[in-house]
Amino acid sequence: MNPLAIAGLAGLICGLGGGVYVTEAVMGERIAIMEASQAKAVAASAQIYHRRFVDEKARGDALSNRLAHTESDLILRTLEVTRAVSKVTTGRACLGDAAVRLLNGAPRTVPQAAGASVAESAAIATDTDVAGWIGNAQGQYETCRARLGALIDYEEGRPDDRTEQ
Repeated sequence: MNPLAIAGLAGLICGLGGGVYVTEAVMGERIAIMEASQAKAVAASAQIYHRRFVDEKARGDALSNRLAHTESDLILRTLEVTRAVSKVTTGRACLGDAAVRLLNGAPRTVPQAAGASVAESAAIATDTDVAGWIGNAQGQYETCRARLGALIDYEEGRPDDRTEQ
């Protein structure tokens, strides 16, 4: 083989080796700096999200406790109303059998039998029944309203994620 070609090949190999060495040294340092920067950013993000999690959990727990107390109060009020209903009503018929059957989910056009059975003719609602139903419906409504209010309070108090980036 030609000595000039051998010298050129040796120079090429040395140049490539030196280039790789210098590139590795320079780029290795830059990569290490980038990795350190990335690790700091990840640690900062983890800290921010951990703080947000702890804050949101505490806020959710506080709202849940407030809702539990509200629901307990509503249950007690509903029980008080239920107990008081019998003292302020007379038990007289308020809704007849057709109205009771309709409200209990019977078809709108109820065919009349030749002779009404005792159960059908006794299907009435007294003023006590109606007042009890109203008291129970009010309690359920207030409980639902309190639950929705707690969800709204939770959502309205949540920080906007886009503003903290």
